[in-house]
Amino acid sequence: MSFSSTIRTELGELPIKPLCCRRAFLYGLLYGARVEGDQITAEFSVTKDESYQPYEQAVYLIRTLFSRNAGVTHVSRGAHRYALVSFGFKKTADHLATLSELPEEEAECETLYRAFDFKCEDCAVHFLRGVFLACGTVNDPAKSYHLEIKLPTDGRVEPVRILMAEAGYEMGKINRGEKTGLFCKGGGTIQELLAYLGATSLVFDFFNAQIERSIRNDENRATNCVAENISRAIRSGARQFAAIEYLDEQNLLAALPDDLQFTARLRLNNPDITLSELAELHFPPISKSGLHHRLEKIMAFYEKNQKNSP
Repeated sequence: MSFSSTIRTELGELPIKPLCCRRAFLYGLLYGARVEGDQITAEFSVTKDESYQPYEQAVYLIRTLFSRNAGVTHVSRGAHRYALVSFGFKKTADHLATLSELPEEEAECETLYRAFDFKCEDCAVHFLRGVFLACGTVNDPAKSYHLEIKLPTDGRVEPVRILMAEAGYEMGKINRGEKTGLFCKGGGTIQELLAYLGATSLVFDFFNAQIERSIRNDENRATNCVAENISRAIRSGARQFAAIEYLDEQNLLAALPDDLQFTARLRLNNPDITLSELAELHFPPISKSGLHHRLEKIMAFYEKNQKNSP
């Protein structure tokens, strides 16, 4: 089961006792629905082998809260399967249509609480949980930090964004084809938001995944740094050897001071050893920094002769 599926299962199975909160939760599940007259059609993603399916919970709540029987049609688009939940109820259809058409200047929390018919302070979080279950996804934190809520129209984005901001979670807007929505990429913010929605047990898994990912990234950076240092040393050694070989072929090594000639000959005779090993071969041994200083002088002599060559 994917991380996103596990999150949905935990959130979907949370008990909701107050009637007003159950209704708010159902409105959240239906928030992405299409409304045509009195008819409401909500589309839910269906994942194989999951014990919890949001559309089944929506059908149950529609029957118990609205006394309506909802029809369910299963469709496939490529590799994805969806359940279309349809029912007719003028009161709910009008309610959802109103939520989609709130003027932006009226999209403030006090107005939204009245528009969503929230009766208690917990209704908002139950509503947002329903919205996430029906329209949201979250990536496995071991791979990337990304939470997204897709909605059918711009009119339905702003109310959710404002309710999220009121709860302390700022989300950005995103457009994907015909749909629009909200997203969040901060690992810490996503972790806190999931806890706010009720996925408290999985927050620890999210936190552990963050730690593991951070350690893995640090290890990768360290490995890349070591690899780059080795590669740089190999490239530098190859340039030095080629320069000394050129000076030897042109009979120019004799123009160098005795200590530099000695170092150059050692490098020619030992092309594959490290600088530390090369420094140890000197008599008496010299330091690695001292060897580096000698090689720099040899390279400067080589570059000077290169410029003066016809």
